[in-house]
Amino acid sequence: MGWLVLGAGIAVVLITIWLRVRRHWIEPWKELEELVTSIVERKQPRKFLMTGNPRANVLGLALEKFADRQRELERSANEGTHSVQNILGALPDGIALVDQQRRIQLINPQFSQLFGLPEETRGASFLEAVRDAAIDSSVAAALQTGELRSETMGYARGVQSRRELEVTAVPFRGGNASAQGAVVLFRDITQMRQVDQIRRDFVANVSHELRTPLSIFRGYLETLLEEPNQSPEELLRILEVMDRHAERLTLLVEDILSLTKLESPAARLELTEIYLPDFLGDILRDWERRFSAKLLQASLDSAADLPVIAADEDRLHEVIDNLLDNAVKYSQPEGRVWLKAQRDGENIRVSVTDEGIGIPARDLPRVFERFYRADKARSPESVRGTGLGLSIVKHIAQLHGGSVEAASELGRGTTISILLPLGPAAVEVEAPIVA
Repeated sequence: MGWLVLGAGIAVVLITIWLRVRRHWIEPWKELEELVTSIVERKQPRKFLMTGNPRANVLGLALEKFADRQRELERSANEGTHSVQNILGALPDGIALVDQQRRIQLINPQFSQLFGLPEETRGASFLEAVRDAAIDSSVAAALQTGELRSETMGYARGVQSRRELEVTAVPFRGGNASAQGAVVLFRDITQMRQVDQIRRDFVANVSHELRTPLSIFRGYLETLLEEPNQSPEELLRILEVMDRHAERLTLLVEDILSLTKLESPAARLELTEIYLPDFLGDILRDWERRFSAKLLQASLDSAADLPVIAADEDRLHEVIDNLLDNAVKYSQPEGRVWLKAQRDGENIRVSVTDEGIGIPARDLPRVFERFYRADKARSPESVRGTGLGLSIVKHIAQLHGGSVEAASELGRGTTISILLPLGPAAVEVEAPIVA
């Protein structure tokens, strides 16, 4: 019996010891292990307080501070990342951050759009991303020398039109002297180059147009100064030539001023309601003398039920005058000119057709360019204008939200059309009763 009591007592002691060991050592360290695992996996721990063991409790509280600090750092890092992404996304230029091996670490949306890439390209090869050996070589040279490198390069991808890019690679250094990576900036200067080319062409063309009449003025003035006693017939001839070229200069200046106003950001239209059959009929009557002088037959083809359109009357008058002027100048005597207005879907098409010399197919896409005159060799000096008329027509049509078209057959004639949209102001009108 005594042995049984002794054995039971020992068992109770062992169980008590086991429970104390489990409570003070096994369970706290197991809970501590779960706590560390939760922090590593970035999960919210079940608890931080380890009541069974003072040392484990100290570690738990320390880990709680560590977890709070980690969350704070992550929040700050995320805010910083979002700030950088917002800044890069607001920039108009494409930006890529590459490491020493030219692996992409960061890009902005403009870079993705320029090269047709997905937003997540971290770790991708820079060469595979841009698919242009010249750009990749420029960045590689900047990384090798550690110096800023800027070059202008042409770039085209697939069916995209060729772009002009200004590529600037700015290396940055780490702890040692060698470059650890580079920030690569891509600026699309295509439009800037085009505008600059247009400006140079404009200056060159204006200079060319001014040179001929000014040279004639100077030549005849020198003749009159050296030999003032000219015969009345010769003096009249000289004055007629000078008057003709003075008129040419006046027209050139007026067209340049008109085009400048149309291209200005402040250009505005004074919209009024216009009933085209009456409007175009009045213009044709104003041109009867010009038509008669060249024995031309002119006719108006305009449906009486055309809707009233909202347009700038003076500007639209200028468009028709320019088109009729071209038709008269390039028509053969005893030819015909048609002025037409018809509905074309959601637009009104106004066109002028002649039976003149026509325009070669290669020149048709460029007839609306400033100072461009098709087949100059085939056009005698007597029918040459300023070369700005059709450009003015195009700009006026675009200000109205419309467009222009040109069709021609060499030796058979030309049709120039403007399409004006039917806006909210367009209303249907009843056809007048013809007696």
